[in-house]
Amino acid sequence: MGVGIAKRSPIFRIGAGAIKGALALVLFVLVLLVILRLMAAVRENGAEAPPETVRFQTPTGAVAARLSGPADGRPIMLIHGTAAWSGFWREVADHLAGRGWRVIAIDLPPFGWSGRDPEGRYDRAAQAERLAAVLRTQTKKAVVVGHSFGAGAATELALRHPDELQGLVLVDAALGPLDGEGQGTTAKALGFRPLAEAVTAAAVTNPAALEPLLRSMIARKEQASAWVPVLREPMQREGTTTAYAAWLPNLFSQNDGGLSRRSENLRKIAVPVSLVWGEADTVTPIAQGRHIAELTRARSLKLLPGVGHIPHIEDPDAFLAALDGALADVEKGGR
Repeated sequence: MGVGIAKRSPIFRIGAGAIKGALALVLFVLVLLVILRLMAAVRENGAEAPPETVRFQTPTGAVAARLSGPADGRPIMLIHGTAAWSGFWREVADHLAGRGWRVIAIDLPPFGWSGRDPEGRYDRAAQAERLAAVLRTQTKKAVVVGHSFGAGAATELALRHPDELQGLVLVDAALGPLDGEGQGTTAKALGFRPLAEAVTAAAVTNPAALEPLLRSMIARKEQASAWVPVLREPMQREGTTTAYAAWLPNLFSQNDGGLSRRSENLRKIAVPVSLVWGEADTVTPIAQGRHIAELTRARSLKLLPGVGHIPHIEDPDAFLAALDGALADVEKGGR
């Protein structure tokens, strides 16, 4: 018996050492996350919105926007993607305003300078209602342009309030897995707020993480550095990490009850649709674009060679030409 124990004891010692090492690693990671969270609180020191910011009041809080172009022009709403804000559309807004559009570049809550919902209602249906409230302030139907994660809210808006829209343009749309069931494991885990805040402080609002994050999304990596300061501007608002963490589970949700989560509903979109897509997109590969184009019976799918997930910062000239074409397609009327 004693011999048997002696033979097994080295294995036990190795196992105990591995456990201690794993525990030490977990402790290190937890301490690091706590430090990053505290650093985020220090960084978020109450930055103020740009003076040109306007706010639309909605039943679930204020939606900030940047307006440009003639007041009596055709309205076009621009909806950004994950962690961005209306500032990411500056060049696009200037171009459209110069072509006579009334541009409404939105800060989709909780991003940018919009109000933060204390109840954390950032699912697609809630976002669609906010956007509809903004569109009701216009006297003409709008074309809505949704990029990446913002395309989910834009598509939901088209399904719930088609009478407010003239057309829909989706840019590298991140609609997520269609026809899924349940929230998904990641979304459920991030529903635990301390974990969500730690992840947000480490990977989203952390200045050191922004450029690597942006570079991971685009094919033309050299464009990232110029846009990091723009991305950071509203992240210096007080409470940013807390607000973004409340939103974070929505990024990974597989089914939040939104109409735009179901293939059968995408087939029912009543307004003209056109798509613009980077052929080198690795976040939402072109196969997804072709599938969405088929489901929505899109008038066109404009492909941009050598461009990744954020075409309007990677190749502005090519994107603006494609966008003009897409807008012409949806303005033709009918389906």
